[in-house]
Amino acid sequence: MIDLRRVRANPDEMRDAIRKRHVDTAKADLDRWLQLDEERRRIETALGELNAERNRLADLGRRDPAAARERGREIREQARALEERRDAITTEWQQILDWFPNWPEPGMPEGESEEQNREEKAWLPGRGYLDESLLGVGASAAQHMPANPVHAGQAEITPRDHLAIGEPLGIDVAQAARVSGSRFAYLVGDVALLQLALHWLLVEKLLDEGFQPIVPPLLVREPALYGTSHFPEGRDQIYAIESANVEENAQLFLVGSSEPSNFSYFAGRILPEADLPIRLFADTPCFRSEVGSWGKDVRGIKRVHQFQKIELAGICAPDQSRAVYDEFLAINEWLLQTLQIPYRVIDKCGGDAGYLASARQRDVEGWLSGSDEFIELMTDTNATDYQARRLNIRYRRADGTLNFCHTVNDTGASDRLLIAILDHYQQPDGSLKVPEALQPFIKRDYLRPESAGQ
Repeated sequence: MIDLRRVRANPDEMRDAIRKRHVDTAKADLDRWLQLDEERRRIETALGELNAERNRLADLGRRDPAAARERGREIREQARALEERRDAITTEWQQILDWFPNWPEPGMPEGESEEQNREEKAWLPGRGYLDESLLGVGASAAQHMPANPVHAGQAEITPRDHLAIGEPLGIDVAQAARVSGSRFAYLVGDVALLQLALHWLLVEKLLDEGFQPIVPPLLVREPALYGTSHFPEGRDQIYAIESANVEENAQLFLVGSSEPSNFSYFAGRILPEADLPIRLFADTPCFRSEVGSWGKDVRGIKRVHQFQKIELAGICAPDQSRAVYDEFLAINEWLLQTLQIPYRVIDKCGGDAGYLASARQRDVEGWLSGSDEFIELMTDTNATDYQARRLNIRYRRADGTLNFCHTVNDTGASDRLLIAILDHYQQPDGSLKVPEALQPFIKRDYLRPESAGQ
């Protein structure tokens, strides 16, 4: 949701936002919406005038009761006709409004796809940040990334992909396919332990930084998904639960991220300004249909229907959201540098910047030597007041006035990080060196196939 007064006052600004975000203009039909909006406002004005006249009928009733009754009947009929017309056009008015994007920040790069994303920075273990002159648009940093697994020692080895390394250590996609179908996986033994250690490393960091843990519902009703703008555009990514099996026949949906649940915890609330920013994290399973990606990234655990993810959520005042956005990125970078994984940060262009709520979005992508590519590991999104308006999350200033909050969300860690660890810590003998930061959790320096089930 956006500020309607701003759309009415500056329609060309919204027209440019729709263009920059590459939103389907058949759905985000601004000209049609402006026509409907003008008619709705005329109807509301007419209804207000009829209501005012109805309130004045008492005086006429004392002088001419019959005339007052007749005029009252006419007012009711006129009001009913206007209300029916208003309700009829409001449906279309709202459907178009739901496709208006958030106002993109002025610095969001122009572009239609990931090829136009701008590299912000890139980092390599033992070398640090690449000079900015080596960065650019697209994948300029790729030519400076290592061809060999970073932590494989001095031996020149042919890198294997994560499934070739991970299967002997406990990634079982074959049995998962028998149990659940394609795009599922069991993580067993050492690989499961590796995931738990990775998450605990980040959890300890977040607790030290003052984040509050939250365990949210994973089944939500439609307003939670609409409120965070996962509906209407992302509806085909969400699993719906058969309502006949739910209490009161309510329609529930499995979340593709804990983001809708986390922010909906504050829906309809007025928060004290002194409490902001509020920073939360949730570690939950997530579920996505992956419609549109069938036949792509089908090997291993890169793109699956169920995965584990730590999600960071920030609720803040408007003048705090940029700082929270940058803080979340700093945590992403801390984790990857602690794990000694080469990565880059990209500033996403308008056509690739995720869902409609994004005012600015960036990805942190790890480098995979086994497949000679970057893989998306984290996504950092500043949604400004878009989600807060839909969910009605406000704060009260010290002077007593109310304003909408800003929301920021971030992927702290997911199963995809396992892919990067498996890639860069593989050893020539088939074992996996445990990242130094994870050794206190796992109690071993190496994971070996023969110990995977122990």
